[in-house]
Amino acid sequence: MSPEGRRKLRNYGVAPPEDADATEDGLTPDAHALCPHCGSSDTRLLSEFGSTACKALFQCQACRETFDYFKKI
Repeated sequence: MSPEGRRKLRNYGVAPPEDADATEDGLTPDAHALCPHCGSSDTRLLSEFGSTACKALFQCQACRETFDYFKKI
């Protein structure tokens, strides 16, 4: 994914792929995706599956916003 594509996803409120620690089987329980709202890495995985199977649901502990994270496929 291009840097421009990553920027556009963050501006839309979605964390792009590779912004979280992942294993081949999926996200680790202590994965920390960067919050697209405030940029904090103090986030937690709420659900391995978000609104679609290709997304996971995270919550930022700094600004308390929830956001989707696009999984690396």
